[in-house]
Amino acid sequence: MRENPLLKARKEHYAIGAFNVNTFDEMVAIADAAAQVKLPVMLMASMSSAKFFTPSVFADLVHTLDRSYPIDIIAHLDHCTDPELLLTCAREGFDSVMYDGSHTPYQDNVRVTGELAAQCHSLGVLIEGELGIIAGEEGPVKSKFSEFTDPDCAGDFIEKTGIDSLAVSIGNQHGFYKGEPKLQFELLEELCGICTAPLVLHGGTGIPGSDIARAIRMGICKVNVGTEIRAAYARGILDYAGQHADDADVRKFVTYLRSRIQETAGRYMECFLGKEDIQ
Repeated sequence: MRENPLLKARKEHYAIGAFNVNTFDEMVAIADAAAQVKLPVMLMASMSSAKFFTPSVFADLVHTLDRSYPIDIIAHLDHCTDPELLLTCAREGFDSVMYDGSHTPYQDNVRVTGELAAQCHSLGVLIEGELGIIAGEEGPVKSKFSEFTDPDCAGDFIEKTGIDSLAVSIGNQHGFYKGEPKLQFELLEELCGICTAPLVLHGGTGIPGSDIARAIRMGICKVNVGTEIRAAYARGILDYAGQHADDADVRKFVTYLRSRIQETAGRYMECFLGKEDIQ
């Protein structure tokens, strides 16, 4: 099994950016941004994105980029609630997967996550679990309300499942925030003191850079970003079409689109290094 890159991130106090992608152009743009700051990066497929590409094609595209860049580029499956799809992705080349059993009873979450962890590890694939409920919508997982990760269960969950990382709910949410995000840093401090597995912060879009940097200093090793990348992609299409309606050179369009996504991802990358401002 490959070495868990989050362990190095935790030791050296940086975070690995994990970005949801739906096109190859997003993959290239984010790889370019990561290479500029010399950080590893995870390119993530949602369940629908994995099906859209097919698992083997998604993994092959990421591995092609991994061979072409001087940084580690990791294929990751995000928020999967379907064990069959998760294992298909693990068998067909994904380096890392996430099983989200957070909406199931605790003992069911422990049992299924543990069973999947054993199978993934036999395939040399890392696995992330989730404890607590993150508000918002991410693929099939939807919730209007957060349920914070229970520190009394977190250590037990990691020990019984054997997961390689744990996604926590500490006031973060998926999608754009309504109002100012309020991360529960006292809870995060307690979880960092209990959890042996690296901790993951989902819902990175919209969290102030200073809060992300503080969370990383406390022990967050991976930060997920999806909504902001999709928004940059959509804005890029609309802006270019409005300015170049009569220009049929697709390569110019793709170059512009990639630059917009790279700029957006790059702002987060700087933050993951400890620079606090995300404009």
